[in-house]
Order: sequence, then structure tokens, then C-alpha cells
Amino acid sequence: MEYIDARALLNGVKNKFLDNEEILEALTMGIKALDKQIPKKPIIESWSPALCPTCRKELSELLGDGYYKHYYYMDICGCGQRLKWE
Repeated sequence: MEYIDARALLNGVKNKFLDNEEILEALTMGIKALDKQIPKKPIIESWSPALCPTCRKELSELLGDGYYKHYYYMDICGCGQRLKWE
């Protein structure tokens, strides 16, 4: 089963337990954890550092001349989000 399929399944189950707060919280936590396993592209705008799409942490360093060096080698952000640079 792919992460995207598992996430969709958990979302469906979540809708059935809207009246049970503990189960709802556990399912929400599981969905958020699975969401981070699905690789996402960093946010890259011109003249700005690359940012994690989940936590907005900078994934670049300023070179001092107005340009940023992006951390293309970084596959996972510190928050646990998988990254897809291409």
C-alpha cells in the first residue's frame, strides 16, 4: 500500500469517528505522520531561500552576494518532511 492510499483510507475512517475525540486525535496524528512521508517540493522563490513546505524552515544558506545555495542533498527536513527537489 502506498502512503497516499493509506492516508486516504485513514481520512475515510476518521469521518466515521467524529464523535470519539481520542480515536479522532489518533487518526489525525497518523494522517499527519503519513503526510510527511509523501515527498514534497521545497518552496523556492527567486532571490529567496528554499523553504520546507511543511514547517517553513530554510533549506538554503546565503552566499553573501544575494544568492542562496540550496541543500539539494537534504532528503528529509528536521520536521520529518520528505523532500523532492526535482
